[in-house]
This record gives sequence, C-alpha cells and structure tokens, in this order.
Amino acid sequence: MAKETPSTVVNLLCEGTMIEGDIKTKNDIRIDGAVKGKIITSSRLVLGNSANIEGNIECVNVDVMGTVNGDILGTGTVALKVPAKVKGNIVAGVISIEPGVVFDGTCQMLNKEGQHKKEA
Repeated sequence: MAKETPSTVVNLLCEGTMIEGDIKTKNDIRIDGAVKGKIITSSRLVLGNSANIEGNIECVNVDVMGTVNGDILGTGTVALKVPAKVKGNIVAGVISIEPGVVFDGTCQMLNKEGQHKKEA
C-alpha cells in the first residue's frame, strides 16, 4: 500500500454527520454534513451541496456549494457555486460567484501581501 503524503490526504465529513465545535486541520477537507463552529484549514475546503455551516471559516481556498451562516476568510480563492447560500462577509484574494448563488453580505479583497486593500 502506498504511503499518502500530506498533500493527498483529504478529511471527509459525510452527509448526516453533525459536529458542534471547531475544526482545525492542515490538510484538505470536504464537508457534506453540518458544523456549528469555526472551520480553520491551511489548505483547501470544499463544502458540498448538503453542507450546512454555522460559524466562521478561515482557509486558503474554498469551494462553497452548501449553506454558510458566517464570515469567510480565504487567502486564496473563494468560489461560490450554485446552489450555495451564504450569509456573511467575505474577505478573499480572489472571489468567484456563479449566477444563481444567494449571497447576503459584503466582499473585500486582499492585496498581494495578504492584507485588506485600503481605499485611497
């Protein structure tokens, strides 16, 4: 059996699973269940269609197809894909919102140094 390297390890929270509390991981994570708490990853986060998140998210990249009630900080790309429903503020290096996504909040872009862009 081949040894998995950290870049190939994916954590999975299946549909029907409910976690109350914070999640912190260094590896990629896919969530199809429900989380009531903060999610922090220094890698990629995928929220499937059935994901229901109540809490803030901090990650590098995130694909959102489920429901999020909380703020999202993505130092890389935040992609909201149909049928996503997001209520909260987004701070990201790059943001993508597909037509048909429900988004109630504000967006702010990060500069190249990973800091909030300041208005002139």
